[in-house]
Parts: sequence; C-alpha cells; structure tokens
Amino acid sequence: MRSREIEDHHDQIMNQDPVLRDGSAALWEFNMRTSQLKGSAGFYDQLNYEIVEKEMDYHYFINTIVYHEDLPLLLKVAASCEPGSSKSLELRLLTGSGFQWFQNTFRREEGPVLTGYLINIHQFKIVEFELADANQKHAALGKIFRSGIWEIDVQHRSITFSKEACEVLQTPGQAIMPIAEWISHFTPAYRPVLTNSINYSIEIGKAFDHDLQFRTGTGLLIWVRIKGLTKIDKWGKILFVKGAVQNIDHSKKQEKQLLSSFEFLELQNKRLQNFAYMVSHNLRSHTSNLKYLVQMHKESNEDGEKSEIFDHISTISDSLNTTIQHLNEIVKMEADVKQKRVLLHFETVYRNVVMALESNIDQEKAVILADFSACPSIEYIPAYLESIFHNFITNALKYRHPDRSPEIRCYSKIADEYICLYFEDNGVGIDLNRYGHKLFGINQTFHQHADAKGIGLFITRNQVEALGGNIEVQSTVGEGTQFCLRLVKYIV
Repeated sequence: MRSREIEDHHDQIMNQDPVLRDGSAALWEFNMRTSQLKGSAGFYDQLNYEIVEKEMDYHYFINTIVYHEDLPLLLKVAASCEPGSSKSLELRLLTGSGFQWFQNTFRREEGPVLTGYLINIHQFKIVEFELADANQKHAALGKIFRSGIWEIDVQHRSITFSKEACEVLQTPGQAIMPIAEWISHFTPAYRPVLTNSINYSIEIGKAFDHDLQFRTGTGLLIWVRIKGLTKIDKWGKILFVKGAVQNIDHSKKQEKQLLSSFEFLELQNKRLQNFAYMVSHNLRSHTSNLKYLVQMHKESNEDGEKSEIFDHISTISDSLNTTIQHLNEIVKMEADVKQKRVLLHFETVYRNVVMALESNIDQEKAVILADFSACPSIEYIPAYLESIFHNFITNALKYRHPDRSPEIRCYSKIADEYICLYFEDNGVGIDLNRYGHKLFGINQTFHQHADAKGIGLFITRNQVEALGGNIEVQSTVGEGTQFCLRLVKYIV
C-alpha cells in the first residue's frame, strides 16, 4: 500500500502535463535543454517500475535503462529529429524482468521538447529472431547439402525458388519461372518423368522423388534430386506443391565410378579365370600328347615308325610354342593396362598402321576410307590403340570376299556417351547365329584361312574391356561386318 506522500507525488506529476495524464499509454516527454524526462503511468507500467521506485532522470535513463549497444543509435536519431518531424527506432530497455525490446516513436514540435510513446515488441522480436535463426540454419544446411526449396503455384502453373535453390540450379535472377520452362532445363530423357510427376501431384496429390540430369543456367550438366510433396485442404483440394532440390552430382559420379570399378574388377576376375583355364587346358593337352608320343617312340623298334612319331612330336612342339607365344601376348596385354594414357589422334595412329601394312593393302587391291573428324582424339594407351587398328584392318584384308576387292571404312564419333571407333568391311561376313558366342574366344576360327590363329579378336576385346569399353558386332554372311568399339566414356 502506498503512503499518502507517494500518492500525492504521483498525482502531482500526472497533473503537471496533459500529455502524461493517460494512465494506460506509455507516453514520455523529454526536454533537450533541461534534460528533464517525464513519463506517464503507462510508461512506468511498461518498464515494470513503480513511479517513484527509481529516480527516472535523464542520466539514469540513458546510463542504466537503455541497453549500452543501443544508446549511440538513440542519441543519433534524437539529435537528427528536426522540428515538425517524427522518428522511430527499436531498442532494448531495462525492465523489472530484464532487458526487453521496445519500439520507441517520438516527435519534435517547435522548441526543445520531444514527445513520444513506447510499445513493447519483445515477443514479436523473439519470434523474428527465432525465424531468422531458423532461416539461417536452413540456409547453412542448404549450402552444406547443396539444396534449396521450391514451390509450385497451382493456379498460375509457375514455380518459385528459394535463394539456395537458385544457387543449386545456377539460375540467378530467376526466382520465379513457368513450370514448362523449368522442365525444359532437364535432359530430354527425364522431362516426361518430371512432367508426369508434377501433373500427378497437382491432380491427385501424389508425392515424388527422382534423380534427374539438369542443365544449369551456366550450361553445366549436373545430377539433382527432386522431391515433391503436396498440401491439401480438408475438402481434398490441392493448395500447393512444395519440395526440395539438391545437387547430388558429386555423389552420383562417385556412385558411377564405384559401379564402374566393380564392373572392371569383375571383368578382371573373369579374364584371370579364362587365362587360368587356357593355361591349364592348352598346356595340359600338349603335354599329354607329347608324353604319349615320347612313350610310343621309346617302345617302337622300327625306324620308319620312330621317324613318323618324331614328326608328330615336332608338330606338337611347334603348336606348343605358338600357344606359349599367345599366352605371352595375353600376359603382356595385362601388363600394358598399367601404362599411362596419353592424348592420341586417330588419324596419326591410323596412318602409321596403314604405312606398316602398305604391301598387304596393295596386294589385296584394298580401298580404305577413314574419317575421324567427328571425334579426332582420345586419351588411350598407345600400344592398345595401335593394336586395335592393326587387328581390325588385317582381319578385313584376311577375310576378304573372293569376288570383290576389299573396301574398309574406319571412322570415329561420339555415341551413347562413349567415344566410339568403327570398322566396316565388305568381306565374307560371320554367321553370328552360329558363331556369335565364340567370336571373341581364344583359338576360335570361323573360316578356312591359313593365317587364322583365333587370337586377334580375343586380344582386342580384352584390351578394350580393360579400359572400361566394350565391342558390338553386326555381320551378314556374304556382305560384310561392322565392329563398333565403345572405347571410353566421353567427358564434356
């Protein structure tokens, strides 16, 4: 309970100035000449002070009540307030419950007096700071995970992107665009996928999640993850479609590289198994025959029979030597795969091989056409690329059609994301239905030709596959053959 003295003092202050008589409004008046500060009852209530509990003079107000970091701004704004003008600022003031945020609005009429009022905006500022903090955290997470937010305006068929989403898509200044324009940035193969997903989400509220390739505003092709969710009202009407876009290009390339490594290891293991089988099967066959013939030679008592047996031993010995040479070529090929890849020009390698085979080409009256303009160069192992040209050109000459001169075409191009090398001829062709599964096997021959060894295609396929490529063949008996060598992935 206040004493009578306090109540009289309160009434005296309130009655001195009509401006301060409002008991609910947080009104104040400050005389810049005398530094006298007056406050209404509402002013003290806002600060949670009894009217005479604190000596609310000017110095106490600016040195204690005003938060020290906000004082320079308060003094600056007050000093700049010209007669007839109003100013407003947000600042922290010390209340009975600690510092809280207030909006301080004041006006200066003619003379040195400022009048104004306070509004407590503390809860509003807390919400504002929490929202700003959440946005900051979201932006930080967006940068860390390279993601952003998008939202579709169902009525106008447009899409709005957050700042982080624009950074991911590299489309600065395009925070809003038509849906159709956005979809056009995706590679053609993925446009129907995204179009259908967006249509379904708008029509029936179906969520979606896709990994797609996107052409950024700077022309860069990247992988992005697009997730979409819908918001519907209680009547089931679609209000909006909202989602996230994330740059997953790095992880996608790592995933592909890992998959490629697994496939390469699988091929390596398969080749090692084949090699072990070849060594076991081929050498065992030769050694068994030699052992048998040597035993017969020992047991034979006739000179003529011994001579005949010895001729067979000599033939098997020659065949064994050839087999060992072939195995040595395979071992050398496996060792060469560790060589460094260098930039090679197809035209240069082609000319070197043609020069080496000049007498064979002239003898067969062959015509060779070459065009490497679509893809002039490649990073490859020199010995491998030379071997590839040599094997396919010699095969085209070797298996020429008896009724016409050989015509051979060599050309390169980029297809199916690979640098491809093609060899086409008009030779005797291959019956793929009959021999297709054996075409690239070792010691496999499909024509009666004296020089056929059955090792060239085996070596070439292993060379191409060792560097992550593959070979496809199309052939018609009596018309010719086309080999397509997908050598390496084409990197933009």
